[in-house]
Amino acid sequence: MFAAENGLKGDPRLQAISEAIRVVPHFPKPGIMFQDITTLLLDHKAFKHTVDIFVDRYRDMDISVVAGEVISEAYELEYGTDCLEMHVGAVQPGERALIIDDLIATGGTLSAAITLLERVGAEVVECGCVIGLPEVKCYAVELLLMIVTFQGQCRLNGKPLYILVEPREIDNCC
Repeated sequence: MFAAENGLKGDPRLQAISEAIRVVPHFPKPGIMFQDITTLLLDHKAFKHTVDIFVDRYRDMDISVVAGEVISEAYELEYGTDCLEMHVGAVQPGERALIIDDLIATGGTLSAAITLLERVGAEVVECGCVIGLPEVKCYAVELLLMIVTFQGQCRLNGKPLYILVEPREIDNCC
Protein backbone atom coordinates (compact mmCIF):
# COMPACT_ATOMS: atom_id res chain seq x y z
CA MET A 1 0.00 0.00 0.00
CA PHE A 2 1.31 3.42 -0.94
CA ALA A 3 1.05 6.27 1.56
CA ALA A 4 -0.91 8.31 -0.99
CA GLU A 5 -3.57 5.56 -0.96
CA ASN A 6 -3.71 5.64 2.83
CA GLY A 7 -4.83 9.13 3.73
CA LEU A 8 -1.80 11.05 2.47
CA LYS A 9 -2.96 11.72 -1.09
CA GLY A 10 -1.80 15.17 -2.07
CA ASP A 11 0.45 15.48 1.00
CA PRO A 12 3.29 17.82 -0.09
CA ARG A 13 5.73 15.88 2.12
CA LEU A 14 5.54 12.93 -0.28
CA GLN A 15 6.51 15.15 -3.21
CA ALA A 16 9.44 16.57 -1.22
CA ILE A 17 10.62 13.06 -0.35
CA SER A 18 10.38 11.93 -3.96
CA GLU A 19 12.22 14.98 -5.27
CA ALA A 20 15.05 14.48 -2.76
CA ILE A 21 15.92 11.03 -4.18
CA ARG A 22 18.64 10.96 -6.86
CA VAL A 23 18.31 8.54 -9.79
CA VAL A 24 21.57 6.98 -11.01
CA PRO A 25 20.98 5.34 -14.41
CA HIS A 26 22.50 1.95 -15.18
CA PHE A 27 23.95 1.30 -11.74
CA PRO A 28 25.12 -1.20 -10.58
CA LYS A 29 24.53 -2.73 -14.01
CA PRO A 30 22.87 -1.70 -17.29
CA GLY A 31 19.10 -1.37 -17.05
CA ILE A 32 18.99 -0.67 -13.30
CA MET A 33 17.79 2.81 -12.34
CA PHE A 34 19.38 3.06 -8.89
CA GLN A 35 17.35 5.14 -6.44
CA ASP A 36 20.02 6.80 -4.28
CA ILE A 37 18.62 7.92 -0.92
CA THR A 38 21.89 9.59 0.09
CA THR A 39 20.46 12.85 -1.23
CA LEU A 40 17.30 12.26 0.83
CA LEU A 41 19.38 11.74 3.97
CA LEU A 42 21.24 14.99 3.28
CA ASP A 43 18.02 16.97 2.81
CA HIS A 44 17.11 17.59 6.45
CA LYS A 45 13.56 18.69 5.74
CA ALA A 46 12.73 15.76 3.40
CA PHE A 47 14.39 13.27 5.77
CA LYS A 48 12.35 14.67 8.68
CA HIS A 49 9.18 14.26 6.58
CA THR A 50 10.14 10.62 5.96
CA VAL A 51 10.68 9.91 9.64
CA ASP A 52 7.53 11.80 10.67
CA ILE A 53 5.31 9.85 8.26
CA PHE A 54 6.66 6.51 9.50
CA VAL A 55 6.32 7.61 13.16
CA ASP A 56 2.71 8.70 12.60
CA ARG A 57 1.86 5.40 10.90
CA TYR A 58 3.37 3.16 13.60
CA ARG A 59 2.70 5.26 16.71
CA ASP A 60 -0.22 3.13 17.95
CA MET A 61 0.89 -0.31 16.69
CA ASP A 62 2.78 -1.30 19.85
CA ILE A 63 6.07 -1.74 17.99
CA SER A 64 8.94 -2.73 20.28
CA VAL A 65 11.74 -3.15 17.70
CA VAL A 66 12.54 -1.31 14.50
CA ALA A 67 14.94 -3.17 12.22
CA GLY A 68 16.76 -1.34 9.49
CA GLU A 69 18.88 -3.56 7.39
CA VAL A 70 18.99 -6.52 9.60
CA ILE A 71 22.94 -14.24 13.38
CA SER A 72 22.97 -13.90 9.19
CA GLU A 73 20.68 -14.53 6.23
CA ALA A 74 21.90 -14.67 2.61
CA TYR A 75 19.51 -13.60 -0.15
CA GLU A 76 19.32 -12.93 -3.87
CA LEU A 77 18.99 -9.50 -5.45
CA GLU A 78 18.12 -8.70 -9.04
CA TYR A 79 21.82 -7.94 -9.60
CA GLY A 80 23.64 -10.31 -7.20
CA THR A 81 23.56 -11.69 -3.67
CA ASP A 82 23.86 -10.12 -0.24
CA CYS A 83 23.65 -11.04 3.43
CA LEU A 84 21.92 -9.49 6.45
CA GLU A 85 23.27 -9.81 9.98
CA MET A 86 22.15 -8.77 13.45
CA HIS A 87 23.60 -9.18 16.91
CA VAL A 88 22.46 -12.19 18.92
CA GLY A 89 20.17 -10.85 21.65
CA ALA A 90 19.27 -7.68 19.73
CA VAL A 91 15.67 -8.87 19.45
CA GLN A 92 13.86 -10.91 22.08
CA PRO A 93 11.17 -13.58 21.49
CA GLY A 94 7.70 -12.04 21.38
CA GLU A 95 8.83 -8.54 20.43
CA ARG A 96 6.76 -6.80 17.75
CA ALA A 97 9.08 -5.81 14.92
CA LEU A 98 8.83 -3.25 12.15
CA ILE A 99 11.22 -3.61 9.21
CA ILE A 100 12.20 -0.41 7.42
CA ASP A 101 14.14 -0.45 4.14
CA ASP A 102 14.90 2.13 1.48
CA LEU A 103 13.39 0.32 -1.53
CA ILE A 104 11.45 -2.81 -2.42
CA ALA A 105 12.16 -4.45 -5.76
CA THR A 106 12.28 -8.24 -5.58
CA GLY A 107 11.49 -8.43 -1.86
CA GLY A 108 14.76 -10.27 -1.15
CA THR A 109 16.04 -7.93 1.55
CA LEU A 110 12.71 -7.75 3.36
CA SER A 111 12.21 -11.50 3.08
CA ALA A 112 15.65 -12.12 4.61
CA ALA A 113 14.90 -9.64 7.41
CA ILE A 114 11.57 -11.35 8.13
CA THR A 115 13.31 -14.74 8.27
CA LEU A 116 15.98 -13.40 10.65
CA LEU A 117 13.52 -11.76 13.01
CA GLU A 118 11.13 -14.71 13.04
CA ARG A 119 14.06 -17.08 13.65
CA VAL A 120 14.66 -15.35 17.00
CA GLY A 121 10.94 -15.35 17.86
CA ALA A 122 9.93 -11.81 16.93
CA GLU A 123 6.54 -11.04 15.39
CA VAL A 124 7.00 -8.98 12.23
CA VAL A 125 4.09 -6.53 12.18
CA GLU A 126 4.78 -4.76 8.88
CA CYS A 127 7.45 -3.78 6.38
CA GLY A 128 7.86 -0.12 5.49
CA CYS A 129 9.81 1.18 2.50
CA VAL A 130 10.59 4.68 1.36
CA ILE A 131 10.45 3.70 -2.34
CA GLY A 132 8.35 1.17 -4.28
CA LEU A 133 8.50 0.07 -7.91
CA PRO A 134 7.63 2.64 -10.59
CA GLU A 135 4.90 2.73 -13.14
CA VAL A 136 6.80 2.50 -16.40
CA LYS A 137 5.91 3.48 -19.95
CA CYS A 138 7.52 0.61 -21.88
CA TYR A 139 5.26 -2.46 -22.12
CA ALA A 140 8.06 -5.06 -21.91
CA VAL A 141 9.62 -3.39 -18.87
CA GLU A 142 6.18 -2.87 -17.32
CA LEU A 143 5.37 -6.58 -17.68
CA LEU A 144 8.70 -7.55 -16.10
CA LEU A 145 8.15 -5.14 -13.20
CA MET A 146 4.62 -6.49 -12.63
CA ILE A 147 6.11 -9.99 -12.33
CA VAL A 148 8.89 -8.81 -10.00
CA THR A 149 6.40 -6.85 -7.86
CA PHE A 150 4.17 -9.91 -7.54
CA GLN A 151 7.13 -12.11 -6.62
CA GLY A 152 8.43 -9.51 -4.17
CA GLN A 153 5.13 -9.23 -2.37
CA CYS A 154 4.75 -13.03 -2.28
CA ARG A 155 8.22 -13.29 -0.71
CA LEU A 156 6.97 -11.23 2.26
CA ASN A 157 4.90 -14.20 3.45
CA GLY A 158 1.73 -12.14 3.74
CA LYS A 159 3.30 -9.35 5.82
CA PRO A 160 1.79 -5.93 5.10
CA LEU A 161 3.91 -3.53 3.06
CA TYR A 162 3.72 0.27 3.38
CA ILE A 163 5.50 2.42 0.76
CA LEU A 164 5.95 6.19 0.82
CA VAL A 165 6.75 7.02 -2.82
CA GLU A 166 7.32 5.54 -6.25
CA PRO A 167 10.84 5.88 -7.67
CA ARG A 168 11.59 8.94 -9.73
CA GLU A 169 11.77 8.25 -13.43
CA ILE A 170 14.24 9.53 -15.99
CA ASP A 171 12.81 10.54 -19.36
CA ASN A 172 13.66 8.25 -22.26
CA CYS A 173 14.80 5.43 -20.00
CA CYS A 174 13.56 2.84 -22.46
